[in-house]
Amino acid sequence: MGSLTGFVCSALLVGVAFETTAMAQPEVRDHRAEPPTTTTAPAPAVDAGIHYRRRPGPRFMFPLKVDIGAAGVHTVRGYASGVGAAVGIHWASLSPNPTNFDVGLGLFGELLGAPKDPAMMTSGGGVALGGAYFEVAHTLASGSFWRTWASGRGEYLGSTAFTEGHVGFGGTGRVSIELFTSGVGVEPRGVFLGTYALGLYVEAGARDVSPALGAFHAGAGLTFRTPLVFAP
Repeated sequence: MGSLTGFVCSALLVGVAFETTAMAQPEVRDHRAEPPTTTTAPAPAVDAGIHYRRRPGPRFMFPLKVDIGAAGVHTVRGYASGVGAAVGIHWASLSPNPTNFDVGLGLFGELLGAPKDPAMMTSGGGVALGGAYFEVAHTLASGSFWRTWASGRGEYLGSTAFTEGHVGFGGTGRVSIELFTSGVGVEPRGVFLGTYALGLYVEAGARDVSPALGAFHAGAGLTFRTPLVFAP
């Protein structure tokens, strides 16, 4: 009986010693086999409101008609030719719907070059004129995206020819054809109202100008329209 009790005690001591040794040893882990720990960022808040994309192009524009072309007039030295331009605010550029009537107010100018006079020591061949205009027009024919205009323009102008100046009045008649698109758009990011157009024109008229210039003039060129744009 005493030998059995000793054997049991010895077995218990061996088991306790083994367990103590096992608990003292560090636990080894292979991190390569473990899935990586990721931190998930909170999802951004979803804005369900209406967003407006800014309209491309200029942020500010006026309802204008712009003309750029060739101009010419007879002088005491021969024919003077050059370039002419005009810009003004017009109703047909502002109207969001196609219109058969136009009225506008603006400025114009021309720079011309005349032949030199061999009898004069100085060149002095420049001719310049410009002033303000008031124009009224009506369509001759029109379609869904094109129209032709007949217009009359009254002018108040100053002219300089060969260093001699003069102030007077004039009148010009014009025929033009243009392609156009018009509409209206109002949103929190801005306002679009009016017409874009591109066309051609020919014109002729009479002016009270410097004595060195002929009274009649003519020209032709390109005409453009821009709508009202306000996008702060």
